[in-house]
Amino acid sequence: MRLAYKNIWYKMACVSRYYLLRAYYYRRLSINKISMIGSRCGIHILKSGEMICDGRIIVNDDVMIYTKGKLTIGAFFGINRYSRIVAHEKISIGHHVTIGQMVSILDHDHAYLMVNGDLTLDDYNCSPITIGNNVWIGDKVTILKGVEVGNNVIIGANSLINKKVPDNCIVGGNPFKIIKILSVKG
Repeated sequence: MRLAYKNIWYKMACVSRYYLLRAYYYRRLSINKISMIGSRCGIHILKSGEMICDGRIIVNDDVMIYTKGKLTIGAFFGINRYSRIVAHEKISIGHHVTIGQMVSILDHDHAYLMVNGDLTLDDYNCSPITIGNNVWIGDKVTILKGVEVGNNVIIGANSLINKKVPDNCIVGGNPFKIIKILSVKG
């Protein structure tokens, strides 16, 4: 993901936000290379959580990243506007992953009970998410708890990912289906 359309002052502000974020979460945030954090981002790492990045990341404006578990992100990661990652337990994202706009990656859902005819939401049901290397996630995709996304995968816009996605394919739909198997050359 490139920010070629942004001016130098915007990029300098993004790098400044990266340094402020590292200073604020110095024990719970590890990023190996200078990165860029857009404006109006909500990045929250609770005391029980940690965020580990293997290389440079680019977080565009209006992104929400929340972790009270472990969030691991590979090198060359980019996430676009209005997307969110919420890690209550564990989310692992590989290298060279690009996430489109309005994407939700959630490793939990709400636990519920019926008590005397009333629905009550109490606690969460969690299961880890793993996203492989070289993955492109289109706009408005939702990835649910317990999912494994393989390597070299393209996920089409507006898709619901609710089970394992194999390597080397293009998927799309709600719920998703395999649209095309990608051939490996050379």
